[in-house]
Amino acid sequence: MLYIIATPIGNSGDLGARALTLFEELDVLLCEDTKRTGLFLRALGVKNMPKLESFYDEVEEEKVFLALAWLKKGLKVGLVSNGGTPLLSDPGWRLVEKCRREKIGVTSIPGASAVINALVLSGLPMGRFCFLGFLPKKKTARLKILKNYKEIEGSKVVYESPFRLKKLLRDLKDVYGDGLKVAVCREMTKKFEEVTTGLVEEVTVELENRKIKGEVTVVFI
Repeated sequence: MLYIIATPIGNSGDLGARALTLFEELDVLLCEDTKRTGLFLRALGVKNMPKLESFYDEVEEEKVFLALAWLKKGLKVGLVSNGGTPLLSDPGWRLVEKCRREKIGVTSIPGASAVINALVLSGLPMGRFCFLGFLPKKKTARLKILKNYKEIEGSKVVYESPFRLKKLLRDLKDVYGDGLKVAVCREMTKKFEEVTTGLVEEVTVELENRKIKGEVTVVFI
């Protein structure tokens, strides 16, 4: 059985009891960063440590077959990202696809998701929303995606680097205009959690002279 396990996006206290129990039972745990995940498990007090196997974008395709071999042997294999729900802008969907094709059991242990958390904190409507993931670094490609989603109803959610946030805000203003409502959610669930909301111009001005740090999720409508 393959277990897709959501982990906290910041505060380790958000991990569910089911996930904690499962970590003690797994044979193998696929993770983006074995060192980081190992420290996380030890901090949780996991005693029966599973084998940690690196599983990130650059090696995902080749590691899929290794994971399938373990699963066919009847081993319990888990998958985590560095935080939040795996497969959302993180590796894993190829493995799930292969498991479905080969009739290998897959289940999910739900939990934290930066997408949902940001929508909840934003104060913007979330009855319908689109997740755009990480936008391209190149301006022309980024603008193309933003324009393609302009006529789609509902809030949009973007993951962004703190170093490119101000460029994103300027692009949002250019594409959607001054009336765009924006919420910039930073360091969610952590000590310095911050949500900056307002019209895109107001948020841009508020953040313009600040050095932005930490993980950022942007919601706009």
